[in-house]
Amino acid sequence: MASQFPLGRTLAGAIAASALAVVAAACGDSFQSPLSPVTNTGQSASSVRAADRAAHSNPGDLNEQLAKVRAVNSKYHNIEAAFADGYVDDGYGCIDATFFGLDKSLGGMGFHLINWALHDDPATDPLRPDLLVYEPARTPNSKPKLVAVEWEVFTSDWRNAGNTQPPSLFGREFELLEGADFSVYGLHAWLWLDNPSGMFFDWNPRTRCD
Repeated sequence: MASQFPLGRTLAGAIAASALAVVAAACGDSFQSPLSPVTNTGQSASSVRAADRAAHSNPGDLNEQLAKVRAVNSKYHNIEAAFADGYVDDGYGCIDATFFGLDKSLGGMGFHLINWALHDDPATDPLRPDLLVYEPARTPNSKPKLVAVEWEVFTSDWRNAGNTQPPSLFGREFELLEGADFSVYGLHAWLWLDNPSGMFFDWNPRTRCD
């Protein structure tokens, strides 16, 4: 997930975002980005599960495609490898459904590392996701855990490239997320943490930020 005016693009922005996240954690409140989307036009968990079942009508193809994505990106379980390949903190901290005004029971995402070179290109490469999604480290001696990937593009970049329909991968249309200064198409894939709400559903009840 990214802002049209991304905090993660500048060192100062990243430091400011991290500081705000620390303050929020100390106060016991969820960090609320001023650019958090206020409109979510995506599908419900039940419709996503239905779409997953439809996609699995030819499970060999889908499973094979996702296996390739998983294999190519498994090196990012080591977060240092992600940094070395150009992924950086997107500046939002850990995100759960409450950040979007949704019920907490939907679950969380985690925090995102974004590759701006990939994100700024409207073309979508299924083997090179724009963002990597991590669960926060749970103990002082542990490291963040890679749980998902996300493909994302600014709606303006997508439309300026001459596209009139939302992007899609694996037979699924990207979800539109919009806010005052925020408009993107995005698609998650929970490749390393089973999601009872569906492989491509934004939120996973098995992860959290607290």
